[in-house]
Amino acid sequence: MTCLSSDRRRRARLLMALAAPLLALCLGCPLPAPSDGSPSDGNDAPRLDTSNNSSIADATALTLGTNNELRFTGVIDRAGDIDVYAIGTLSAGDRLTVDVQRLEGNLDPVAAIFDSREYLVAFNDDREPDGSNLNPLIDIVIRGETDVYYVAIIAYPGTRTFGQYQVILKVEFEVGVPAPVTQIVYLHWAGGSNIRIPNVGTFNLRPFSATDVGFPAAQTKALKQRVAQIVKERFPDLRLTVLNSDDHPVPAEPHTTIYFGGNDEYAFAISEQIDTFNQDPSDAAIVFTEGFQGAFRSTPNFEEMAQALGNTAAHELGHLLGLVHTADCEDLMDTSCFNDRILSPQELSTAPLDNSVFPFGYQAALEIVSWLLGY
Repeated sequence: MTCLSSDRRRRARLLMALAAPLLALCLGCPLPAPSDGSPSDGNDAPRLDTSNNSSIADATALTLGTNNELRFTGVIDRAGDIDVYAIGTLSAGDRLTVDVQRLEGNLDPVAAIFDSREYLVAFNDDREPDGSNLNPLIDIVIRGETDVYYVAIIAYPGTRTFGQYQVILKVEFEVGVPAPVTQIVYLHWAGGSNIRIPNVGTFNLRPFSATDVGFPAAQTKALKQRVAQIVKERFPDLRLTVLNSDDHPVPAEPHTTIYFGGNDEYAFAISEQIDTFNQDPSDAAIVFTEGFQGAFRSTPNFEEMAQALGNTAAHELGHLLGLVHTADCEDLMDTSCFNDRILSPQELSTAPLDNSVFPFGYQAALEIVSWLLGY
């Protein structure tokens, strides 16, 4: 249910420091539009969901057709309804496409792929990050071990949307595993006018200064250097190149840009999208540095503030590599803990998915990122 943006690293207001962080609400979003303006009515596709296929253990088994394709329908008809389907055994190098379309009702569907460990493999809420099409589309090449894989469908968490959906599922065996690709990350400290971040907004940013976060201007260089070091540390031994606007021109190669500056009432940072399997290596995020002052229960020291900025930038980079939110204070992708938690190191780990993402499952973040970047 993307209204303005794909994801935020949320922050609590100071007056709510002892309560759960405020959620960034998406108010005034339109009802989902019918798939693409001319959807199938699904009358010739079998309905395969049952009343109790709500877990990996109770998944409905799918049987692919002669072309390794299958079209079927299901219904999300009550709050908390989960439909889980067993795709079958897949191996590294097999291509899986899952196209989910709303057929009836106001359903805003979410689709996810899991392996038998309940580890998340891929996730999609809206096929268009700008929210113009709320129907999920997952198109990936399996990178993990040979295993039984599953597709699960829910309504967007926190909404009361219901209705019938259609799934078109296709498997192409042994297409090959894409080679890992080094990701360039460009830390943009220089500010500028009319900086546009797709699906987020347009910003006029002053060049970053340590004064933005409550420190003397003389500490600006040291703070930038420490933040860059922390971002790199969060992706240990992976093929990640971290550059910055003080020492490097804008890279000619595809690269992720993380801007620093500005303020947002509800968020420490926001990313352009959750980019499953890093399909777009040239996306962007922004860390709202001016919002870090006064956001913690006590005044951070230099290292704590560097950790907060570095953790936040690395968290948004995680989204741009396809990672979603988790509920584990030690995990870099956590969204459940108080502001003060980001003042100390967080790591990419295996953690339960946050309920705002999916009602079950885990994310093995380092495993996923290693598939994409390699060691």
